[in-house]
Amino acid sequence: MKNISIYIILIFLSSCQVSPENPFDEKIVKIDNNLEKISKEDGYSGTVLIAKNEDVLFEKAYGYANLAHQVPNKIDTKFGIASMGKMFTAVAIMQLIEQEKLKLNSKVGETLPDYPNTVVRDSVTVEQLLVHTSGLTDFFNDKFEHRAKHSVRTIADYYSLFGDDNLLFSPGSQFRYSNAGYIVLGMIIERLSGDNYYDYVKKYIFKAAGMENTDNYETDKSIANIAEGYIMKDEHDIWTTSTYMKGARGSSAGGAYSTAEDLLKFALALKNNTLVSEESLSLMNSNKNQNGYGYGFSLNKFNDTEVYGHNGGAHGVSAEIDIYKNLDYVVVTLSNRGALDGWVDVRSMIREELAGSTKETNKYLGTKKLIETYETEGFDAAITKLKTMEGNISDKYLMDTANKYREAKEFDKAIDLLEILATEIPDSWYIFSILADTYLEAGNKEFAIENYHKSLKLDVKNEWAIEKLETLE
Repeated sequence: MKNISIYIILIFLSSCQVSPENPFDEKIVKIDNNLEKISKEDGYSGTVLIAKNEDVLFEKAYGYANLAHQVPNKIDTKFGIASMGKMFTAVAIMQLIEQEKLKLNSKVGETLPDYPNTVVRDSVTVEQLLVHTSGLTDFFNDKFEHRAKHSVRTIADYYSLFGDDNLLFSPGSQFRYSNAGYIVLGMIIERLSGDNYYDYVKKYIFKAAGMENTDNYETDKSIANIAEGYIMKDEHDIWTTSTYMKGARGSSAGGAYSTAEDLLKFALALKNNTLVSEESLSLMNSNKNQNGYGYGFSLNKFNDTEVYGHNGGAHGVSAEIDIYKNLDYVVVTLSNRGALDGWVDVRSMIREELAGSTKETNKYLGTKKLIETYETEGFDAAITKLKTMEGNISDKYLMDTANKYREAKEFDKAIDLLEILATEIPDSWYIFSILADTYLEAGNKEFAIENYHKSLKLDVKNEWAIEKLETLE
């Protein structure tokens, strides 16, 4: 784990001269220099690790694990990893399949015959749950927001937040990222293994891979050497802890904590077939559904380089692992702040240095300039710039920035960015629904109703819009 190449160590000596025989030297130097620039003036808080196979080429920590006590992050600091935990759930499912306790085409009801929702029980398959084509909804909903967070502690507790919801579409017909689907997978793991989910992954994944500093987060317990999550609460640049915004414990949909070095161990255990067979891993990172998501892994292609892994985002959590298939690189970025508080810049910069400029990084950089145009020149200037971009924008980046303003109670700015996004993607029911929510929070009932209607027109099954309109009208 600590086999750091000598030429990389030399990078950190002030007298270092980059060797022309090792072009990767230059990439590491650029990454290091860029990270210093980004982290300067509180621009990034977290850790970065880059390895090739078992050799760690670069690892460094930035910022603070605890702002109140000025405790600095270290390379072995534990960070929340949110949805990255879906990788662990998918590995557990593939282990059970290898043990012939389950099949990819097994219906939910074959393992959970008492599952209350008959449509899910009789028609949704394990594979559909893994690849987010089940039609199941999410548990980050109104029930979650109004439930005491300390009471959300088991897989069953999470199920109770969505179990009565109807499917959004016929299973297998569409792709929609679903945290609820991974809760059902957790229920299947518990039923087939006889262990609760947390004990299973601890025994058969964390311990098997040598991940001594990884476990499922319990927010009301004291955990040594863990970074506190922070969000920018208002326009006065005040950081506040995000712990109160989470459930009391993570789930099969995500919510563990880990370190950069433990996640490298996980990647190596996957590649060395310690956790699953070569055949299973090949299935897991295959893009057979052509939606950029395998079995528990996000799938990317940066120029000619195939990359699999997963990211995780929550309040005060930004994390990702990229496993480069052909180049044998593993990149881990962990932060205890939001995605737009330096982490996206770091992630995008490293990808561009390792694999070259990509459509994704260009979209991010272009969208960043669009937002800067709005912030410096106003709404009309941003709309003018948008028209020149020919659709080359990151809707996620715009949405995340709007949400950041919304959380800071800067509703005018949040609404402007959502209106810009709606101009670019006028057929998205989701954008109009979020826009309506934001107008409602801002106290503008008339515009909230108008946008809920727009959302409902685009998706007549949008139950959230239906419920809101029934209340408002």
